[in-house]
Amino acid sequence: MDPMVRPMFSLLQGEQVAFVHSRSLEILSSTGVRVHSGRVMEVLRASDGAEVDGEPAAGGARVRFRRELVEWAIRAAPGEIPLFDRRGEPAFRLGADRARFGVGVTNLYYQEPFSDEVVPFNRRHMASATRLAHDLAHFDVVSTVGILQDCPPDTADLLAVLEMAANTTKPLVLLISDEASFAPALDLLEHLRPGLADAPFAIPYLNPVTPLVINGSTGDALVETVARGLPVIYSNFSMAGASTPISAAGTLVLLNAELLAGLVVSQLVREGAPVILGSLPSFFDLKTLQDFYDPHSMLLNVACAEMMDYYGLPHAGTSGSGMGWGADLAASGQLWMNHILSVLGKVGLAPFVGGILGSKAFSPLLAVYSSDIIGQALRLAEGFPLGDRELDMGTIRERGPGASFMDSELTLASFREAYYESHLTPHLSLEEWESRGKPRFHRLLREHTLQLMADQVPLDDGDEVVRKGEAFIEGLRRKGRA
Repeated sequence: MDPMVRPMFSLLQGEQVAFVHSRSLEILSSTGVRVHSGRVMEVLRASDGAEVDGEPAAGGARVRFRRELVEWAIRAAPGEIPLFDRRGEPAFRLGADRARFGVGVTNLYYQEPFSDEVVPFNRRHMASATRLAHDLAHFDVVSTVGILQDCPPDTADLLAVLEMAANTTKPLVLLISDEASFAPALDLLEHLRPGLADAPFAIPYLNPVTPLVINGSTGDALVETVARGLPVIYSNFSMAGASTPISAAGTLVLLNAELLAGLVVSQLVREGAPVILGSLPSFFDLKTLQDFYDPHSMLLNVACAEMMDYYGLPHAGTSGSGMGWGADLAASGQLWMNHILSVLGKVGLAPFVGGILGSKAFSPLLAVYSSDIIGQALRLAEGFPLGDRELDMGTIRERGPGASFMDSELTLASFREAYYESHLTPHLSLEEWESRGKPRFHRLLREHTLQLMADQVPLDDGDEVVRKGEAFIEGLRRKGRA
């Protein structure tokens, strides 16, 4: 008998997985993808399994992939990716165990935790948000939290990467908004920690253009990343009813085909290159012209994860963020749904927690609350042991009906780990709640978040990282590379 009882969530059956795969291959072999990257086209033209029609400069080349090429790429890519912290110590192996979570991503605004005022996202916000994510134990990575609005455009991406590297040792997920800054950002990290590819602590995050377009900047960045030996996240974003079919099935198959196309390119650049695939499957409201996450988005996220599990590839999916106007009921409900399905399903990485207002603003309050949700979701996914020791049969026999288990040997040995204890929701009696002035959850969350931020301690090497990085960026600027 298995000594552990673990909850699991499974969505696609075997025949359904085969159906999605077969139809994805049909799209790639008949419709194909349009490619605007010259670097990608060089790779594809050298392959026997890609049929190329046209040129990138003339509106994009149409490329169709033979089934054998796609299946070769699936076999070639690794199923697990070891990630490290900035100091070269092992962090975790993506694809080896459970879902991992991260804070981010690319928000234009910042919601002040003491007032809920929304202000432009600045460099100091990047430093503070990164340190907060560093201190919250349930976050495994830090993704680019925001786009700096108070820095020159030619150095904003580089300074954002620098602040992330200076304020955490956790692995970084990088989203670079200015394509000219992509290679310099990787050079910066290599400068800060030589041997970046040998013990990678940074993962570039790239998006093709749905439907079925490998745009120039994404294609070039994919080739650049893989050629350097770094892992890469290749993830697509859909708006069902606009950029993908309005049905969940049509969206799933089209997005899966796009991911497989990116996988082929990566393996043609370097066989065995570490690639993480996934989707952000949103819907599009034809009345308000807004994109949003629907409950079916969460199912599509799990379905994508199950397809990657079928292929034996690491996965990165949605984090459930973007809903709500702060750390409110709308946002928390979405996060609960996403995080529980993530830890019970095959999800590998949920890297973008903390966004609100359509993912345009970052909320420290929501990041702190989400860390608590993740803790409870992980506790749920752990399950519980089922064995003779856990039954406490000796105490049952010895003490009999009407007995207390408060001082049993098992209780005294286990009570500290027997249940999840939240820092946000203390177990208050009615009388204690009234004596404390009837506190509301949002007030306790705000107080706890502000205390965490007040207690932030810079990393012991943070100032040196900033000094070294700023000197490197200034050197790039003088050379005209930034």
